[in-house]
Amino acid sequence: MKKSIVDEILISREMKNEKTVAVVRFAIFSIASCLDYLSYFQWISYTIVPPTAVTLIFDSIVWVFAGLVLLFVSYYPYKPYIKFFTITLDYVIIGLMISFDPTVQRENGVIYFIAMISAIFIYQFNLLRHSKIGTIYGAILSFIFLLVISLGVGDGYPIDFIPMLFGLGMILAIGYVTTASNIEMVKEANAKQMMERYLPSQLVSEFYKNKAQLEPGGEMKEVTILFSDIRSFTKFSEQRSAEEVVLFLNDYLSRMTDIIFQFNGTIDKFIGDAIMTIFGAPFKREDDALRAVKSAVEMIREIKRLNQKRKDIEDQIQVGIGIHTGEAIVGNIGSDRRLDYTVIGDNVNLASRIEGLTKHYNCPILISEATFQQIHGKYSLDDGFAIREIDKVIVKGKSKPITIYEVICF
Repeated sequence: MKKSIVDEILISREMKNEKTVAVVRFAIFSIASCLDYLSYFQWISYTIVPPTAVTLIFDSIVWVFAGLVLLFVSYYPYKPYIKFFTITLDYVIIGLMISFDPTVQRENGVIYFIAMISAIFIYQFNLLRHSKIGTIYGAILSFIFLLVISLGVGDGYPIDFIPMLFGLGMILAIGYVTTASNIEMVKEANAKQMMERYLPSQLVSEFYKNKAQLEPGGEMKEVTILFSDIRSFTKFSEQRSAEEVVLFLNDYLSRMTDIIFQFNGTIDKFIGDAIMTIFGAPFKREDDALRAVKSAVEMIREIKRLNQKRKDIEDQIQVGIGIHTGEAIVGNIGSDRRLDYTVIGDNVNLASRIEGLTKHYNCPILISEATFQQIHGKYSLDDGFAIREIDKVIVKGKSKPITIYEVICF
C-alpha cells in the first residue's frame, strides 16, 4: 500500500528524531559515566553513596549500548521497528541499574519515586518520535517497569502506590494525546496548505467548519466558470528572456489570484498564462454568477493599472475573459496520490469557447446568456459596469446558437 505524503513526512521526522534521541542518550550516559568514574577514583564527590565497580560496569555497558545505537541509526537505513528495540532496551537497562547499582537509594520508599521518574523520563524520550504505536508501547512498558521495580526491589507496596499508578497513567495519557494531536496537526496543516493554493482563506475556514473532506469523487453542481487568458502571450514571451517571462507571470498571476480570492472564487488551475476559476464550489451561494462578473471587471481594472506602469506599448498586455453558468461535475479527480479539485463537463468547454471569442469581438469580457439571466436585475451602474447583448453565435461543439453579452467596464 502506497504511503501518503503526510505519512512519508512523519516517517522522515521519526527517523530524524530517532537520531536525536540516540545523540541525547549517548550524551547523557557519557556525562553520567564520566562523573561516576571521576567519583570512583575520588577526584570528585557528587553522590551520597560512592560509585562501586558494579556501577562502573553498568556505566560501561550502557555507554557502549548508547554508542552502538547511535552508530546504527546514523549509518544504516531507518526501519520503523528500531523504535521498539531501543525503547525496550532503555527500560531494561535503566531497570537493571536501579535494581543492582548500589548507589541507588532504596530506603523510605525512595525507590518507588525513582522508578516512577525513570519511567516518565524514558517515556518522554519516546514522545520525540511522534509515533502513536510507539507511544502506546512506551506507556505499556512504563507500567510494567514500575510494577517490576516495585515488586523486585521495593519493600512491598507503599501506601500511596495506587495514586502513583494513577498519576503515571495520567502523564502517559497526556503524552499520547499530545502525540496524536501533533500528528493530526501535521495532516491538517498539509491539507490546509494544499487547499489555500486554490481557495481563499475564508473558504478554507468554511471547509473545515463544515468538516468537508478532500477525497476522490465528484457531484453535479451548478457553477459559474471563468476563463481568462492573455492575448498573444506566445509572441510576448518570445521577445523576452525566460527569467523575465517567469517574473512577469508570477506578478500577473499573484495579482489575479488576489482579486479572485477577494470575490471568493476557487482557482481550478493555471494553464500557462490562462486561469480557470470556479464560483459556486465547493460552497454554492446565490450570487455566484454576479461575483464572477465583478471579479472579471476588477481583473480588467487591475490589468489597466498594470499597463500604466509599463510605458512601452510592447510591454502592455490585453486579457480576454469568458464566463458561463451551468451544471458540471465538481470534485476531486485524480489518483490516490495526486488529486485536483476541478470541474469537468460540456459547460466548462463552453466557457473556454466564450473566452476565445473575446479576441474576435475585440472586447475584454464576454458572458453567456445563462450567466446574464443569473445576474439580470442584480447589478447597477454603481457596480462599475454595464452589459449589452452583442451577438448570437454557434461555438465549436454546439449545433444551436447561443447569445453572448459584453460586459463594459467604466
